[in-house]
Amino acid sequence: MFALLPVLLVLISGTGAQLLFPVNQVPFELRRNATASEIAGPVWHEARPPRIAIVGAGASGSSAAFFLSHFGALRDAGLATDVTIYDSNEYVGGRSTVLWPWNDDPLHNPSDRRLSTDAVAAEEDDVDPVEMGASIFVAANKNLQKARRDFGLEYEPYGGEEGNTAIWDGEQWVFEETNGFGWDWWHKAKALWRYGRSPFTVRSLVKETVGNFLNLYSPAFVSQGAFASLGNFSTATHLRDAASKYANQYLSSKGVGDLFTNELISAATQVNYGTPIDRLHGVGALVSLAATGAVSVKGGNRQIFEEFVGRSGARLRLGEDARVHSLMKLDAAPGKRAQWLLRTASGVSGGTYDAVIFAAPFHQTGIQFSNSMVPALIPKQPYVRLYVTFVITNATTPQPSYFGLPDSTRMPNEIFGTFTTPSSSKPNFNSLNYLKALPASIGARFGEGTYHVVKMFSDHSLQRDMLEALYGKHNVAKTVEKIWLSYPQLQPVTSDSDYAPVRPDEGFYYPNGFERLISTMETSTVSSFNAVSLLLHDFFGYTPPASWAEWPDDLA
Repeated sequence: MFALLPVLLVLISGTGAQLLFPVNQVPFELRRNATASEIAGPVWHEARPPRIAIVGAGASGSSAAFFLSHFGALRDAGLATDVTIYDSNEYVGGRSTVLWPWNDDPLHNPSDRRLSTDAVAAEEDDVDPVEMGASIFVAANKNLQKARRDFGLEYEPYGGEEGNTAIWDGEQWVFEETNGFGWDWWHKAKALWRYGRSPFTVRSLVKETVGNFLNLYSPAFVSQGAFASLGNFSTATHLRDAASKYANQYLSSKGVGDLFTNELISAATQVNYGTPIDRLHGVGALVSLAATGAVSVKGGNRQIFEEFVGRSGARLRLGEDARVHSLMKLDAAPGKRAQWLLRTASGVSGGTYDAVIFAAPFHQTGIQFSNSMVPALIPKQPYVRLYVTFVITNATTPQPSYFGLPDSTRMPNEIFGTFTTPSSSKPNFNSLNYLKALPASIGARFGEGTYHVVKMFSDHSLQRDMLEALYGKHNVAKTVEKIWLSYPQLQPVTSDSDYAPVRPDEGFYYPNGFERLISTMETSTVSSFNAVSLLLHDFFGYTPPASWAEWPDDLA
């Protein structure tokens, strides 16, 4: 979700593959709503549109608002809703947001300034921010790609400065890529000599699942109806086996060699989910192999979610005053639907709603519930604590001495850590990537020479003395640290009760339960479309005939 391992582009290249959320088409009986019919509630008969509260303005909440407006705008469909979004952040995007780490205030957009030194300000305005959270999406991500096109957002290939890539296990380079991403036949031959047929086996796994991925958006798949049970979903999409095993066990059962798994694929899971290969389920490993065609929106991916909200027409409540404090389910009158009383911590906003889409990690919000079974039905889900450190340095690469190498060593400027080889010491960081060189006008603030922005992931705070050893004692000009609860700890799913219901109570929808299986920006929009589809069926008896990504023009 937060990054990728470019070397795997090469080892599984030739598939034309992007793997995020693989699915197979299945008979309708596997997709049948497994929850009691009374939880769905009676069909909506009021003259007014139902009032919907969305908790969270990240990828899931913003896209849910947009999808509701999409259906509400259909001619003569009678699917209009009245939507209000609540988020305690001051911005839209959730875990997708940006910063300018070279600024005194890294969260401050320099284009907002009004300076007399127009030339300097203009040059600084041309420097795009860097992603602080969710960084990439791929060609197969139809919702995000359609949104980017429809909203006129420019994209750019995700990557960093030109240079070499290596994988470090704390003692040695276990793999190096010395000629960029192209690789000639000799480098491929060396990879095959070291790993045997494992790269081809992984390529086959990716190709098989990618072949099913695009079915997710097809009218034949979507028109069968929404899922209320993620257990049913994992069965229907043939992910149950991969989700039920640790990734190293799953890959071994498919014939992937331990050396390839522990050196390369474990580095991919470490950078994508902050977790080594032997501590997350097989689906997490498969998602971590999704790399081909990785892009980001120029200026920040969160622009997609800002557009979702802006075009939805929903009311937007942001900031501490909009932090939701409590939700109370109100008993329904005969023949009517139950309602939800929402209160904010400040008491400034809130109200009574006919449905709630809870588009945030449930146990991180601290929201109090009354008169509802919801808390008992949402399993506790720990999240990975990820430290993202941005370093402003005039070192063109890390120092060889940090790795015990001669000063003359040609160093990589992109390094990934693997934690599952037999080495006695482990890396101090998950990844290191030189993102960009700063223009001279900005670099001059810090001193002479060219200054670079380096992005690092780790499971702990990176101390100044460690960074100075890594880049050189006098070469670290500035650091900025952000701590995320970034993605779920993807332990194997051994029971359907490990998943949260999509609709745990009448009028309450929880798309974020999908993160227990897959956590990406795209799948957040997919899960919100599923939740919206379920809501529309509950309220109006309506089943969408197609996904938004493939919506027919004659139905617009």
